[in-house]
Amino acid sequence: MQLSSSEPCVVILTEKEVEVSVNNHATFTLPKNYLAAFACNNNVIELSTLNHVLITHINRNIINDYLLFLNKKLTCVKPWSRLATPVIACHSRTPEVFRLAANHSKQQPSKPCEAELTRALLFTVLSDFLEQSRFIALLMYILRSSVRDSVCRIIQSDIQHYWNLRIVASSLCLSPSLLKKKLKTKIPAIARLSQSVVCVTPYRCY
Repeated sequence: MQLSSSEPCVVILTEKEVEVSVNNHATFTLPKNYLAAFACNNNVIELSTLNHVLITHINRNIINDYLLFLNKKLTCVKPWSRLATPVIACHSRTPEVFRLAANHSKQQPSKPCEAELTRALLFTVLSDFLEQSRFIALLMYILRSSVRDSVCRIIQSDIQHYWNLRIVASSLCLSPSLLKKKLKTKIPAIARLSQSVVCVTPYRCY
C-alpha cells in the first residue's frame, strides 16, 4: 500500500508491526505503537498495512513554525544525507493525542481557535521525535526546496550572529558562489534577504 500526501511530511502511528520500503530500498519493520515521520516529496513509500485514520499530514508552515518554536541554532545541525532513507521513527508516548492531531490535520479549520488547536496538536506530535538525534535535520531536509527560506530559517535561529555568505553556505552544504547564484535567481540582491528576516539582522555577504 503506497503512502502519499499533498503535504511534504506525513507521520503515521502503527497499530501492529508494519513493513516499510522507501524508494525500493531494503524493507524495515516498524513495531506496534510506533510513530514514523516521512519526507513525502519525490519519495515512493510502501507500507504492508495502513490505517488512514492514523495518518497526520503536516504542511511547510507548521514545520517552519515548529523549528522557530524550538529556538535552536540550526547552523549546528549536521545536514541530512541525500543517501539516507528520509524517515525517523520512535515509540509513541501520546497515541491519543496523535489520534486527535490526525483528525484535525485532515480538516480545514473554520475558526482561529481551531487552527491554533491543530497547530498545538501537531507540535505535540513532532515533539515525540525530539530524542532522535537526526530529527531536526530531517525537518530541514523536508523544507530544503526553497533556498531563500532555508537561509532565512538559519538566520532566524541565531539572530544575533554576525552572518556572512560563507557561514550560511557552509550550513547548507553549498559553496558560497553556488549559494550566491541560487539567491540571485530568487531576489535581485542578497542584501534584501536580511531585510526580509529582520531589519537589524547583522547579516552581510562578501
